[in-house]
Amino acid sequence: MSSIVNVSRTTGDSVVSSERDEVMHDFIFVNYVILSALISTPGVVFNIVSVVVFVRLGVSDTINISLLGLALADIGVLLTMTGYSVMYNPLVLASVPQMDVIDAVNYVVLGTPHVLFSRIAGCLTAFIAVERCLCIAWPLRVKSLLTPWRTGMVVICIYIVLVSSTLSLFVANRIGPRFNQEFNLTVVGLIVASNVELMENITLTFYIIAQITAFVVVTMSTLGLVRSLLRVAKWRRSTSMCSYLNHVSIRDKQLVKMVVTLSTVFIVCSLPTVVGNLVMIFLKDFNVKGTGKSLFICCFSVFFVLEAINSSANIFIYFKMSSKFKEMFLLLFRLNIKTMKR
Repeated sequence: MSSIVNVSRTTGDSVVSSERDEVMHDFIFVNYVILSALISTPGVVFNIVSVVVFVRLGVSDTINISLLGLALADIGVLLTMTGYSVMYNPLVLASVPQMDVIDAVNYVVLGTPHVLFSRIAGCLTAFIAVERCLCIAWPLRVKSLLTPWRTGMVVICIYIVLVSSTLSLFVANRIGPRFNQEFNLTVVGLIVASNVELMENITLTFYIIAQITAFVVVTMSTLGLVRSLLRVAKWRRSTSMCSYLNHVSIRDKQLVKMVVTLSTVFIVCSLPTVVGNLVMIFLKDFNVKGTGKSLFICCFSVFFVLEAINSSANIFIYFKMSSKFKEMFLLLFRLNIKTMKR
């Protein structure tokens, strides 16, 4: 009798596990294959267009330099998401006899670079928000201090610091032939160094700190910018002879509105990722190698899609809120502004 009960329970658990695996597979398929392809593929094109526009606008304006760096980082984010849509495609999965090579490519070629470019984009968004906030608070002092050359150096330093912090992961993890005990043969897969766990913990900790710091800085700077806009609007209603308004030109206010919009989209899309990172800190099994692997993969498939939305939406904000960007965009595609307005 006990044996029947045990078999029955085992069978029931197997069915439940199978159903959960199928639901997780469908969930990941929708996020990584369908949504990633629909959002990231056109997003790559959008950001390439943004890069061309900012290059044509020149580097005499500091905001163009910062947004150019952000567009390049967004291309990296979206290219890796496009790669996910290809690697998780059922046709690709069916054509690969072992999953070792899929897991290796996803980790080394897609996963690590995706997180890298995502953190670069977050830090650049924070820098842009802080720059605009300081320009509103001390316009003359900041504009003389933050020259185009210095802005370019800050953008380059952000890239260098974050790329350097990732090199250890590429050293500790590489793709090559390895012995698979399950199939008892040598396959192409992920080869890890003996100290890989230490390197991963250091790099991931740095990434989590960078993500949370960027999120907090963007949030605080955005609140400061919104407060400044409200203050300007209040003073405009009360008097037309305000010295502060002389420092805040129409173009500066339009730039502030654009940065506030960029920052707001970043905050909304990054909040779930920040929460997920905090959970990773307090729950050690919530990672790709722990007992909570399935939940982790499902959650981060949603987080990655939100990051893709953030990276793809910027061109629409530029076009709507930057007259210079719009004019250059229309000029590049030989479009008539009056026709577009009609």
